[in-house]
Amino acid sequence: MSEKRVIRLNKVLGELNISLDRAVDHLKTSGFTVDLSPNSKISDEEYAALNKQFSADKGKKEASIGVS
Repeated sequence: MSEKRVIRLNKVLGELNISLDRAVDHLKTSGFTVDLSPNSKISDEEYAALNKQFSADKGKKEASIGVS
């Protein structure tokens, strides 16, 4: 049985401030299978892997918004 896909990749890309290629490359090296499309849905487990790896980029985005 496959994992339930719950969130669109494009939403995560904006949230974490990363590119599609960077996210897909990280997921593939982590052993996940994901399409190279911003409309792909990812599971909670895949989201957690991206969040763990790129949470620093999210912090940079929030800091830059505060400077404006």
